[in-house]
Amino acid sequence: MKKLALALVMVVFVFFPVLAQPGGSPAERLQREIDGLKTELGLSADQLTKITPIVTAGQTKQREEFTKMRESGSFDREKFMEIRKKFQDEIDAQLKTVLTPEQATKLEAYRKKQMEEMQKRMQGQ
Repeated sequence: MKKLALALVMVVFVFFPVLAQPGGSPAERLQREIDGLKTELGLSADQLTKITPIVTAGQTKQREEFTKMRESGSFDREKFMEIRKKFQDEIDAQLKTVLTPEQATKLEAYRKKQMEEMQKRMQGQ
């Protein structure tokens, strides 16, 4: 059942992408995140199967929340970052249930690196 749900979610992302946004389509961003986690954390095939639905669901919820924010006309960068951090923390807590202690430490370092890269992009460096 989980495999079917995952397959359906992936079909939606591949065949019905939302308009392309900075950083690529939602499906591209999802794949980039999963690939990054796989590489940086050294995930096994079993772990990859378990984390994919976690990341997929988290990104979907986050995207929906950001869409609501934009559509309401009250986009606020600070609120955006607050919501992003909340969702990231929730996703990471779920991921850590699948990861080894060593991988959990690597995840924290990976998130720090991602945040630094995002801050550089936002500052135009």
